[in-house]
Amino acid sequence: MTDIEEVIFESIKDKNGICLTQCSMEDHPDIVLAIMVEDVPENYVGPDELQGKFEVEIPYEGQTKKVNIWFSNSEDNDKMAMIIQKFFEWRYPNLVINESTQMGIYEPGKLTVKSE
Repeated sequence: MTDIEEVIFESIKDKNGICLTQCSMEDHPDIVLAIMVEDVPENYVGPDELQGKFEVEIPYEGQTKKVNIWFSNSEDNDKMAMIIQKFFEWRYPNLVINESTQMGIYEPGKLTVKSE
């Protein structure tokens, strides 16, 4: 379950023209387990069918990218963590994480990654 080929990423636009990425597994491509949306407007309403939600801020190529993640609470935590990790590896291949990188929750529901 750790190979990137097992996770399917499908980029689509919603009814408002916002680009989002749906994540599912190869063995059940019709079941969306997570949806990622980058730099979403503050008033954006996410999918009703995914109960979990948090935001991640990452430094990427000189900018701060905000990614909102909606995910299934009914799946195993390790599986969801793997899907989210694979998304970041797929979407941000030049993301540098090293010993000077700090990660923390500075606001409820928001994970921030900072590079010194």
